[in-house]
Amino acid sequence: MKHILLIEMTRHEFEQYFTDKIQRYSLVLSQNDYEVNGDFETKATNQLNNLLPNGIQTSGHYFFNINNELENIGCLWIEKDNAKKSAFLYEIYILSEFRNMGYGTITMKKIEEWMREHELLFLKLHVFGSNNEARKLYERIGFEVAGVNMIKQVE
Repeated sequence: MKHILLIEMTRHEFEQYFTDKIQRYSLVLSQNDYEVNGDFETKATNQLNNLLPNGIQTSGHYFFNINNELENIGCLWIEKDNAKKSAFLYEIYILSEFRNMGYGTITMKKIEEWMREHELLFLKLHVFGSNNEARKLYERIGFEVAGVNMIKQVE
């Protein structure tokens, strides 16, 4: 059985993560945000800065490297809300060369362990409709749809 470790990011690692996250999120927005002539990099930067006004020091937000005991295989961003006894998974990112090897599922189990340690009961997340791989993973491990956004292009 594969093992992974969740290792808290250092400030320097977070800075690199944040730069990479802007690029990844810009791309996702360009594929899923149906605005005409959108400046997706600016939109991604603004949204992430609003969510993390104090960067890695933003209260309630946790950033981890995902390590398979040999090397870094991805990263994780989660927010803890003690009042609601819940956590929101902003990102689980597995490097492409480690995908489809079970690391996503194992990481989700590690998140659940982390949540139990923090006495949290509910794990929430958002996934874009076009991200079939992630949607299948979440459904397979027991997530339920809590809402659906829909769009239609009118010509």
